[in-house]
Amino acid sequence: MIVFMLGTPGCGKSEIYRRLTKRLKEDGLYSDFNRVDDFPKLWDIFMKDEESGKWNRSRPTDDGGYKVTDNTVWDDILKEVNSDVEKMNDESGEDTLLFVEFSRPNYVHSIKNNFSGTVLEKALSIYLDVPFEVCWERNVRRHEQALEAGSDDHLVSRDEMEETYGSDDKEKLKDDLGIPVVFVSPDERDPDATKKLTESVDKAYNAIKEYAKN
Repeated sequence: MIVFMLGTPGCGKSEIYRRLTKRLKEDGLYSDFNRVDDFPKLWDIFMKDEESGKWNRSRPTDDGGYKVTDNTVWDDILKEVNSDVEKMNDESGEDTLLFVEFSRPNYVHSIKNNFSGTVLEKALSIYLDVPFEVCWERNVRRHEQALEAGSDDHLVSRDEMEETYGSDDKEKLKDDLGIPVVFVSPDERDPDATKKLTESVDKAYNAIKEYAKN
């Protein structure tokens, strides 16, 4: 089974994943989990451009981040993710749950045009519906924490965030995506608040449990 985790960068996909997989394992629904995130592939493009100095597919930004300039990047890296998912799926047993995480403004296009039928026939999606400003604040906070810890961390620029993730096609997902969609809203601004996060994990857990029965 495959679960797409969708939403703006900073919406809380990693935290939902940690809490959700812990509960699924404790309750015996799944014993193993794999996770595929497209960001390392995007970051690799940034690093190759920086190393070459040619900036073929991206450029540096004034705030220390990077911006994609070749929009074919977005589909190209999802096609790579699809290949990874197909391989993992072939090698996994029935007790393995595979999570695929990415952010896009056009989820219907991104999933339908870049993922194979063999992947989608076993899939459902969880969309994390969180306001843009909350996501941006979380990204900045995470970046600052990484720098304080001594990590060589680069922030996705505000320009990139606004242009690429400022709005998306969430209203079309239920009718047009072609796979089941669950909406959750873990959107507290307070990083210590957990009520909506807990509710979101509960809703995602129940959806996966129900889907696994079919």
